[in-house]
Amino acid sequence: MLSKLKYKVLDIMPALGSANYRLYFTGQGISLVGSWMQAIAMQWLIYPTLSNNKSLLGIVSAVNLAPTVFFVLIAGVLVDRINKRNVFISFQILYAFFALVLFFLVQFHLIEIWHVFLLTFLEGVVVAFENPTRQTFMTELVEKKHLPSALSLSSGMFNGARAIGPALAGILIATVGIAPAYLLNSISFLFVIGSLLLMKFPPVEKNVVHISIRDGLKEGFFYITHNKIIALLLMLTAILTIFTWPVATLLPAFAHEVFKVGEIGFGLLQSFFGIGAVVSAITFSKLFHTVNRKYLMPIFGIGIASIVGNIFAWSPTFALSLFCQMINGWAIGMTYSTFSSLIIMNIPDHLRGRMMSYYTFVLMGGMPLGALLTSLSVGSLGARLTVSVYSSLLFLSTAILIFLTKGKYQRKISAMV
Repeated sequence: MLSKLKYKVLDIMPALGSANYRLYFTGQGISLVGSWMQAIAMQWLIYPTLSNNKSLLGIVSAVNLAPTVFFVLIAGVLVDRINKRNVFISFQILYAFFALVLFFLVQFHLIEIWHVFLLTFLEGVVVAFENPTRQTFMTELVEKKHLPSALSLSSGMFNGARAIGPALAGILIATVGIAPAYLLNSISFLFVIGSLLLMKFPPVEKNVVHISIRDGLKEGFFYITHNKIIALLLMLTAILTIFTWPVATLLPAFAHEVFKVGEIGFGLLQSFFGIGAVVSAITFSKLFHTVNRKYLMPIFGIGIASIVGNIFAWSPTFALSLFCQMINGWAIGMTYSTFSSLIIMNIPDHLRGRMMSYYTFVLMGGMPLGALLTSLSVGSLGARLTVSVYSSLLFLSTAILIFLTKGKYQRKISAMV
């Protein structure tokens, strides 16, 4: 019975057949629950605890994500020449330190808004280097054929934590306050550090060519400009990020003002998105290998996200909004997994760090742009209309871009897989 269950699980999620990936999945999963608890605590700290200005939600989010724009491409060049596990461990230690500082500042009532801006910016700098390192590290944990499974499971792990962490944070904030969320997040990084130390890798000799950062950036850019389908996938990733980020940015406003459901309701809005994304992650590998017309998967996902985003914007009930968040989580999770799988499976090994840095650049670089657009429009349009406008622009922008390719999108995606 157990052997049949194991076979079934590995058939659906083959990446779990790797011992190193199982360690990564467990440690990182626990750590991400803590990270989501801190994310919710941070949003609630900014609004309504320290300020009644909703625009600060978007501005702080932009400050956190902006360093990605400036540093992630350089990080991609460096990632191709480093010991990824050792550097990855160093990043977890820094994350734990930042969370501990925030705990003490909040716990002893020393926190001011400039502390939030500073520590958020510093964390953003680390993210710029950590994200491409983590993406390329994944290729060392599983076989290439299992990369779609590993990438989708990692996305599911992220969003599974999004289903658990915010709900726990909402209860924690409502009962004992904001500070413990930061402490628990700091402790959670011990699990991912421990999992990384337990991994075993066979000795491999790597012939790394140490080119300059400038030449490395030029080589990566040259590759993208001569592989139009990679460039198109990156543009679609940017569009998806920019126009779906307003929903994530304005969730505290929907919880606090629109539905008046407080901290617990805010946590549930995040959690239901995570539930949908987890379903996407569990089913993605099978779906990806089953669907022949893979070019339709992102179009379908973006279409669903646009429709559901509009329904969420004008939802008359909190229950319907939770359902919309769950469907949105599935659609967006499936679309991101498709983009990342197509990109990482079709690039040369020696360029993988640089290409994933470009992916991170458009993914996380689109977030501050979406957050700033939200901040600029929410004051005049309100939360509901802002989300509705950007959800509509998501579909319109995607349709225009694919129309302009005049069939090349379909043919080239089909040729990649």
